[in-house]
Amino acid sequence: MNEQSLALWSAELLASAKMRFLAIGTDLAQAPLEGQRALETIHASLMTGAGVRSATYIAILLFVGIAVEWLYWMYAYSPLRAAMATPVRAPTEALRVGLRRLAFSGAGLLLFTAATIGVSAAFAWPPHVHQLVIAFTLLLLVLRLSWIGIAVILAPGRSRLRLVPVEQVRARWLAGAIMAALLLLALGRFLPPVLDEGVQARHVAGALRFATYSLSALILFVAAFAFFGREPSRAEGARAPLFPRSFPLALLVLAVYAVWLMNDGAAALAVIVAIVLALQLGLHPMVYYYWGKDVRSAVPSADAGGALPAIALSLARFVVALVGVGAAAIALDTPLSSLADSASPWIRIGLRLLGVAVLALLAHGVWIAIRSVVDQRLARIGPADPHQPPDASSRLLTLLPLLRVTTAVLLLVLLVLSSLWALGIEITPLLAGAGVLGIALGFGAQALVRDIIAGVFYLADDAFRVGEYVEGGGNVKGNVERITLRSVALRHHNGPLHFVPYGALGSVRNTSRDWVIDKFNLPLSVEVESEKIRKMIKKIGEDMKEDPVIGPMMLEPLKGKLYRIDPGVKIFRCKFRSPPGKQFDVRANALKRIEAALKQMGLQFADGRQTVLLQNPAS
Repeated sequence: MNEQSLALWSAELLASAKMRFLAIGTDLAQAPLEGQRALETIHASLMTGAGVRSATYIAILLFVGIAVEWLYWMYAYSPLRAAMATPVRAPTEALRVGLRRLAFSGAGLLLFTAATIGVSAAFAWPPHVHQLVIAFTLLLLVLRLSWIGIAVILAPGRSRLRLVPVEQVRARWLAGAIMAALLLLALGRFLPPVLDEGVQARHVAGALRFATYSLSALILFVAAFAFFGREPSRAEGARAPLFPRSFPLALLVLAVYAVWLMNDGAAALAVIVAIVLALQLGLHPMVYYYWGKDVRSAVPSADAGGALPAIALSLARFVVALVGVGAAAIALDTPLSSLADSASPWIRIGLRLLGVAVLALLAHGVWIAIRSVVDQRLARIGPADPHQPPDASSRLLTLLPLLRVTTAVLLLVLLVLSSLWALGIEITPLLAGAGVLGIALGFGAQALVRDIIAGVFYLADDAFRVGEYVEGGGNVKGNVERITLRSVALRHHNGPLHFVPYGALGSVRNTSRDWVIDKFNLPLSVEVESEKIRKMIKKIGEDMKEDPVIGPMMLEPLKGKLYRIDPGVKIFRCKFRSPPGKQFDVRANALKRIEAALKQMGLQFADGRQTVLLQNPAS
């Protein structure tokens, strides 16, 4: 759309709005006088024989409709009462009871409407009276159906049967406000055509429509702030909303009312769009309400149903949007069967956007499912304990976050390409260009490619996991804290955090796998008996193995033997096997026991000093 067409469209819109405002002003100015004449006409018509006959027919219709519905309730009231008396312990059970209530009440209402309209066809009505009767019957149908829906969803008098997360005090006032707004809207929809065609009161009809629609918009505007202005208290860590829900709801009411004021023909489409947007705003708390999840919390609860509520939310959003598209097509007098063959570019664009929405729904569902499974698995494993040796779950702590990130990137790329294809954009040149660009980037970023490929092989070989202590080339070592696609973060035992690219890691020495053998030396005097010291070390090893604290840390008991003899010193080599990370505690305990045993034997560690004895030649 160029600037000239945009200016022309704006001028036409302003002219249409001006004519609309003039018509509303004329209706309001001439409605009192015209209304008085219409009342006189109606009064004179009722005093005639045709008027009395019409009133009699209407009384008969009401009697027949009430009698048919009463007969229906004679049989249906007992199962309905039994359904409402069913114990309800969860929102899903309330939903089942609500559907049964809706089925019973809706069936009775349909019987009343069908009996009333069917019997009305058997009477000979005066001119325009039959249309008036049908209009009032439809008005009554809409009002009663609206109340049935409000009673089932909000359940003002029965909080246990409520289908939406609304407080008891708010539910009653909200039900009254919605019912009042719907009553005004129904009156503005059904009465003006009757007044216009039946008593030739066109200005009264226009004024009535303006008054009812304005009052209903005012009620909905006030209700938006009264019932949705106060946000519920958020749990600790929950993200604060950008603005309360009352603001967009009130803005939607004003937008629909403004569209109706400027162009009556576009009001239906504006109402459909507003309802779709309002439902999209409220779907999140309503859907999660049925899984018993606190929607105020930032952390998913363990019993929130896993990925099901998120998938159900995505499906509900898509269904609402799809129903809105269908309703908009009906409002624009566009048959659904001819949408695909329509020559309108807007309809074709809408269908392509709908296809993109379907692809987004599928990608989002797959992402939600994979992310939920990964997050639940990580939550069950818990974070790695730096004071405990890595176990089998440490590999999952290493690979699952990478799987989550890789899945997100892959789904995003596939969604973008599929969306471009659904919009009619040829993606073959894009794929070819991406291939050429990939080759160019590969030559220009060889270090990056080397790091990524080396990381893939490190992970495939299970060379290290999160929480393990590793040593690599270039004198880098530490506990593995984080693993990405390009590098590994190593926390040195003195505190510094090293980010090492996989390409620079080199050969890896993993000191946290399976078991370690720790060796230490005991320097003793050359006068000690070697066999006696060996047996003493063996006895200490057996005692340590029986110790309830140290014993589980030892895979093999402590042993020792004479290693070598230096000038003035005998070196005994001790060794044991323990799980990774436990060797320091075992070694300290072994040295403490050996020191105590040597004191009991009257021995001490050799200091390495040599004593030289000089003989006096005179002696």
